[in-house]
Amino acid sequence: MQANFSDIQKIVDHIEANFDREVSAYEIESMSHYSYRNFQRIFFKLFNETVSGFQKRLRLENAYKKLIYTEDSLSEIAWQVGYFNIQSFSKAFKKQYSISPAEARKQKQDIFKKFIENHQTDLKIELKYKDAVSVYCKFIKAKDYNNEEIDALWKEIEPDTEIFDAAYGVIRDQPLITNHSHCRYGAAVTSDEVIKGFVVSEIFGGKYARFTHYGPYGNILETYRSFYQLWLSEKQFLLDNSDVIEEYEEPEITHIYFPLYG
Repeated sequence: MQANFSDIQKIVDHIEANFDREVSAYEIESMSHYSYRNFQRIFFKLFNETVSGFQKRLRLENAYKKLIYTEDSLSEIAWQVGYFNIQSFSKAFKKQYSISPAEARKQKQDIFKKFIENHQTDLKIELKYKDAVSVYCKFIKAKDYNNEEIDALWKEIEPDTEIFDAAYGVIRDQPLITNHSHCRYGAAVTSDEVIKGFVVSEIFGGKYARFTHYGPYGNILETYRSFYQLWLSEKQFLLDNSDVIEEYEEPEITHIYFPLYG
């Protein structure tokens, strides 16, 4: 049976939405046209990792983001990402990252140090609430969020741009934590018409810190550096571990929304 991207993406979305628990073989088979064995084979071919490995990685990466973004206790974070005791959480975390959760929190500044080194900022940040938006979305693995793969994705859907009302980029992973080869980017658009090859999803829905990048998308990392520099130095708010959303208003204006904690 030939793999259907939309079917696979729906199951991947379900696993991501339930990263804090083990998604069973029965759930996957009920949602798809595949046996669990066949889905495992297709998943490994697409993502170069097993389903169970993917689930474990998501739990630990979300835990890492919570450690550096929030002030929740280690036991709270362990429970939030699906570990029932801090000992098993600490063991799994240290196996993955070679440091303990407590050490990872203490080294928060070190994670960003190289990325923002010698960077000055005069960035303006606004705190906003954004209602949920229904979109058609397609994800790719974009190694370290490189622009070539992202540009190729948008060029793939460009012939239908006249039916799009708005366009967004979904930054699913924190590249300072996630292995670069696993970083995921989603092209999301709003439209009154059904768009084949895309999965219906929701973005936004909560409080965000918004800032704006002016200029070519190829230079957007400089604006991200400014944001992290300001966030680390002023400590005005805590961040959440959910998706960062880029809103493409004009060819050289990109609004960037970082989710806020609480």
